[in-house]
Amino acid sequence: MSTAMEFEVAEGGQDSVLAGPANQFVTFSAGDKGYGVDIMAVREIRSWSPTTELPDGSYSACGVLDIRGTVVEVHDLSAMLGGQRLQPEPGHVVLVVSLGETNVGILVDSVSDIIFAKDDEFRAAPNSGGDPDSAKVSRLVRQEDRLIAILNLQALFPYASMH
Repeated sequence: MSTAMEFEVAEGGQDSVLAGPANQFVTFSAGDKGYGVDIMAVREIRSWSPTTELPDGSYSACGVLDIRGTVVEVHDLSAMLGGQRLQPEPGHVVLVVSLGETNVGILVDSVSDIIFAKDDEFRAAPNSGGDPDSAKVSRLVRQEDRLIAILNLQALFPYASMH
């Protein structure tokens, strides 16, 4: 099976090869919405496994996992973005993303694909009147007949990017 990147390199020639992973995103669904994160931030994609819940966690916190000796906090993306909390079950996925020195888990319904976005497929995210650096969606990518919201991980996890 050919990935989007392989197709782009084959069709785009040498310029696409030089672009590297800068415009590559791991896409996934949470609720009925499509999201993506920069492929370079993704450390691991894991099947859901029960977490250890901690007292005083935020509404979106599912608990923590021990991943090869490192405690990783897992958050429900749907709840973080104002939607219904997921009832985690087999089939759900945890994306482990890196924010500097800290890894954080994001609970999603499923991982969709790895996409390569050309510069003309990016769209600006609507400005809701706040600071663009604190917006949870940094930009949109047009893929076929849908828009994928590219998440701003620093805005979603401001405490993690400070460590």
